[in-house]
Amino acid sequence: MHHHDPFAARVCPHCDGFATVAIDAGARDRHGQRITVLTDCPACWGWGVYPRMPRRLFNAPAGR
Repeated sequence: MHHHDPFAARVCPHCDGFATVAIDAGARDRHGQRITVLTDCPACWGWGVYPRMPRRLFNAPAGR
C-alpha cells in the first residue's frame, strides 16, 4: 500500500529545481576569464526543494 507523506518535499516553485545559478557579470578579469556570480534561490536557500506543509495540522473535532 502506498503511503503518502504530507511533509514530503517538492520541487521549489520559485526556481523549478535549479537552485544555484551562475550569472554573467558582462566583464572580464585581468586573465581574460569571464566574471560570474553564483547565487542561490532565496526561497529554498539553494536546495532546489521546498517543504510541503499539510493543509490541516489537526483533525477536525468530531460531531461538528
